[in-house]
Amino acid sequence: MLRSFRVGLAVACAAGLSVGVAAAQTVDEVVAKNLQARGGVEKLKAMTTTKMTGDVDQRGIKIHIVTWAKRPNLIRKEMDGTPPPPTPGRVSIPGGAQPIKIITAFDGNSVWVVNPMMGNGPQEITGPQADMAKGDDFDSVLLDYKAKGHVVELLGTETIGGKPAYHLKVTKKNGLIQHYYLDTTTGLEMRMGTTVDQGGEKIEVTTDLSNYQTVDGLTVPFSMRQSMNGTPVAEVTISKWEVNIPIDDEVFRMPGKK
Repeated sequence: MLRSFRVGLAVACAAGLSVGVAAAQTVDEVVAKNLQARGGVEKLKAMTTTKMTGDVDQRGIKIHIVTWAKRPNLIRKEMDGTPPPPTPGRVSIPGGAQPIKIITAFDGNSVWVVNPMMGNGPQEITGPQADMAKGDDFDSVLLDYKAKGHVVELLGTETIGGKPAYHLKVTKKNGLIQHYYLDTTTGLEMRMGTTVDQGGEKIEVTTDLSNYQTVDGLTVPFSMRQSMNGTPVAEVTISKWEVNIPIDDEVFRMPGKK
């Protein structure tokens, strides 16, 4: 009993110390720690392209993913998977249980997709779905955030996965609000969250990041878990990150569009 009390007291003191340390931090100090942990500002700004290869387990459905990104904001995502067998109430997918490929890309001006469930061939899309597909700029939202017109607030610390994390609220120039939770020890992102609108319904989307490794001097996560309204929906395992490799702009352009 006495030992348990001592352990509890030690934990409580450590927690109090953590809060005190957090209170002494400024937003810019926390942001600087994150950027340094990611590889440093100079290294981050020197990055021109990335390619990420991995696999997603989405409620038992296996999907292979490849994502290309190129400065300043070009992106292309390919997903290969086998759809689940048809069930009552679910829209049938052309080709039945055959593997299908879905492509979503942004060429810097417009978003286009190739999706068998939307018809044959590439199609340009607009609206909320297109806005989500564009995602963030090539760089981290925290890099030069003031120059970009974003506002970052330090809301204190919270416990994420049993570890203390700085809670940053990011209000982007376009009004979108995102929440970042950074490990107080490493400075790396533990969780990111935002609210999205799906068919008029507000959904809280969170992404937990872990298994950080160093690739060409940059620190990147190899494991991600996404949840919607607190319910896990997908596990992502990255098998390969590539940085500063040649990627032609044609990769991001919609086929047939000049």
